[in-house]
Amino acid sequence: MGEFSPLEFVNQLGRRLVAEFDYASEAGTPGLIGSARENPARKQLEKILPGFIQCGSGLVLDSFGGRSTQQDIVLVERDYCPIFSVNDTPEATYFPVEGVIAVGEVKSTVDKATLFDALRKVKSARDLRRFSHRTQSNGMSSAADYRLYGHGATYAAIPSNEYDQGLKFRDQIYGFILCRSFANGPDATLANLVEFGKAQGFDALPNIIVSLNDGFILNAEWPSMALQSSPMSANSVAFCPDKARAFAMLTSELKLHAREGRTVPVSAFDRYFDIGSEPLPTSIFKLYS
Repeated sequence: MGEFSPLEFVNQLGRRLVAEFDYASEAGTPGLIGSARENPARKQLEKILPGFIQCGSGLVLDSFGGRSTQQDIVLVERDYCPIFSVNDTPEATYFPVEGVIAVGEVKSTVDKATLFDALRKVKSARDLRRFSHRTQSNGMSSAADYRLYGHGATYAAIPSNEYDQGLKFRDQIYGFILCRSFANGPDATLANLVEFGKAQGFDALPNIIVSLNDGFILNAEWPSMALQSSPMSANSVAFCPDKARAFAMLTSELKLHAREGRTVPVSAFDRYFDIGSEPLPTSIFKLYS
């Protein structure tokens, strides 16, 4: 047996993900597509991420009536996130946004049209609102409590560290795009990203875009040339031609976000099971005697 290379193992996993999702897109009927997307590579991805993560495909929804478009990959909290699925088909599987850690789109070759479609899909999930409200305890100023992914305990917050999905990128869903190659090269892809950002807002850009044959794109801060994990702290996008570590960079960023990311208390999931405030009918009583 030859020497085992973890980096090559991870890169091979990335190639398998793209190949299997590419096959799924050509499967034909929605049922076949859903079956094809229950692929071994996606299950293998779970094994190299923290154990509290479950990998699926479907749509993300919030308790305010919002819903994303279909997402190729949805990473959720295994032990806390309820999953609403009709016949176990991705096209009718829904994940509450409070339990979603990351979403991703998987493409074969990315040209401008494909890129914009993937960007809009990722944005549709990241635009959803988690239910968060400020509470007050022990005489302190009111603040929105939070918890870490994979943990049920709630941390009492103060204003300086409260949960804030709009201002703190670790309080947001992580978004990524994975492809085999950039159809028109990295320069054109960067230009397309800037065009999309100008139209939709640069905060709408994903956290990372990985091309297995080219390298990866991260947000960046100019002129320091410092790469950023989020567009919220960036003013540009940058391409890194290190294709040998491109998919490993994605998995590393996903693990970091899973460890350091925050969401809202588990009580927020109760909103999806709300039976309303109307009293239940009790037309017949029988008393204990």
